[in-house]
Amino acid sequence: MKSFANIVIFHPAAIGDAVLATPVSTTLKLNFPGAKITYWSHPSLKSLLLELCPAIDEFVEFQKDLGFWKLRKQLLALKPDLFIDLSNSSRGYMLPILTGIETRRYEKESETVAQPVHAVGNFLATIKDICETYPQNLFPTLYPDVIAEELIPQLVEMHRLDYRPLIGLVCGVGSLRPHRAWIPDGWIYLVKQILDCLPHTPVFIGGTEDYALAQRINAECGNRGMNLCGQLQLPETAAVLKCCDVVVSGDTGPAHIAVAVGTPVVGLYGATNPLRSGPYGCSAYLLDQSESCECPGAKICHLAGPSQPGECMGRIMLPEVMAKIRLALGPDYADVNTMPSLDEDLSPPGVAVDPAVMAEFLAQYREDKKEDQQE
Repeated sequence: MKSFANIVIFHPAAIGDAVLATPVSTTLKLNFPGAKITYWSHPSLKSLLLELCPAIDEFVEFQKDLGFWKLRKQLLALKPDLFIDLSNSSRGYMLPILTGIETRRYEKESETVAQPVHAVGNFLATIKDICETYPQNLFPTLYPDVIAEELIPQLVEMHRLDYRPLIGLVCGVGSLRPHRAWIPDGWIYLVKQILDCLPHTPVFIGGTEDYALAQRINAECGNRGMNLCGQLQLPETAAVLKCCDVVVSGDTGPAHIAVAVGTPVVGLYGATNPLRSGPYGCSAYLLDQSESCECPGAKICHLAGPSQPGECMGRIMLPEVMAKIRLALGPDYADVNTMPSLDEDLSPPGVAVDPAVMAEFLAQYREDKKEDQQE
């Protein structure tokens, strides 16, 4: 097998795709343990990939406003002997041309095929001719354990909650593809079921634009969960997801981060095909209405209209979501009648945390962490 000493992976991507591609780095490191692996991607992904993925040795911030020749000069300065282009872009294709750098290029499979390859397998196909060995388990690839040990107890104490197990809920899907979302009433009744039937505290995870939805759902349920939407950095999000017993999500970046840290995901799918983009390795917990979707590939639902969950997503029923949660939690939770009973005194208190207070707390936490690292 040919050896490589300096590998550059070019992948300016969204969070979900970046996480789905992390097995490429771990597989390369397994086959070329002495190689330096540099990831070239959006600055927003640096803390997640460089801090939490042991297979990545260095991170170069991709600056999309730089012209082609400046980017090419940047590539040559890295002096790679192998260039892995996972971008599926013309820029990624052109960068190594006439440089003499050995290159492997990702070829994205068409989403219209009857039996699509999962995105993880599609990314790994890029390096199949140079890698003889693959990890026994492709995930986890991200390890936020140290952050989790420090941050989670402080968050629980701040919210005045008992030390109870967590269930992560990713209710929002962002504003670009609202048809991927489950209906708000579904989330409200799900949270009530979790609080009534399980000894878990719901924790809402997502971006800034998901905060209002999570706040509405939490308020409808007596503010008995933790709304962390838009308040965590990516490594902190990974740490919270690591501490959840299970995560419930549509087709979102946090769903893939949960898989990457080793947490099972109940995936709610309809507008997108889970065979391609579902939570990897979690097919037993999947709820799939994609065959009933009448507008696959569209950015909005033609039946429900702009800013609305897809009509197909409304066909996912609460009892089946709860059944998948129980399945993911294990045999002790297989039937509602065998659930651990909740002592009334242990019910989490109603808590509505001011975002400004939360922001101040997290800023102090990050400053303390930075000082600890400098000592």
